[in-house]
Amino acid sequence: MMRVWIKFAKESPMRFLSHLDLMRVWQRAIRRAALPVAYSAGFNRHPKISFASALAVGVTSEGEYLDILFDKQLDGAAFERLAETLPHGLKMVDWRQIPEATPALMSLVCAAQWELPLQADESRHLQEAVQGLLSAVALPVQRERKNRLKTVDIRPLIYRLEADEKESCLRMLLASGGEGVVRPGEVLKLLRLPAVEGRVHRTELYVASGRCFQEPMAVLLN
Repeated sequence: MMRVWIKFAKESPMRFLSHLDLMRVWQRAIRRAALPVAYSAGFNRHPKISFASALAVGVTSEGEYLDILFDKQLDGAAFERLAETLPHGLKMVDWRQIPEATPALMSLVCAAQWELPLQADESRHLQEAVQGLLSAVALPVQRERKNRLKTVDIRPLIYRLEADEKESCLRMLLASGGEGVVRPGEVLKLLRLPAVEGRVHRTELYVASGRCFQEPMAVLLN
């Protein structure tokens, strides 16, 4: 057996692919590359493949991850073959073998890094707005769940927020996992940028390593 994490990019041609369709694309690519993916036991068997974190339709990313278990050991040539079978708009960035007993990557992810390119008229007021959010004691937002509205304070879940005037870019490091989730659109709405969520780009996912965040490709595993 061989368990692998794969880092990949979901680029503009694939931005409107749903989560389910993205899984199907990866399953087809694995079959075309003739890689021996492991299957679950039982009547309704399914390949042991999962994503680290769902990505909203219409959003691009350069930091997506796949967690796969294979029936046997594979070499680098096998993953080169897999990369070549991916359709235009999906790009394999890296891969690493991990211990089979490692918890599911989905359960380890705790934060996501996002970027939003800014236009000149958007960046003028943004520095003040960002500082206002960071200095706030609480940032309550309303979410609908089971046809009921729930108020959530997202301030403790915004780990970093900065408007880079030089690069005309807004960067957000937000909770994404067991401690809670902050949607980029919620932050943009508080910054009075409610109509730009389609331009948001996810650059990385992080797992906790002690008191620090690390990329899955770099974190040390037992």
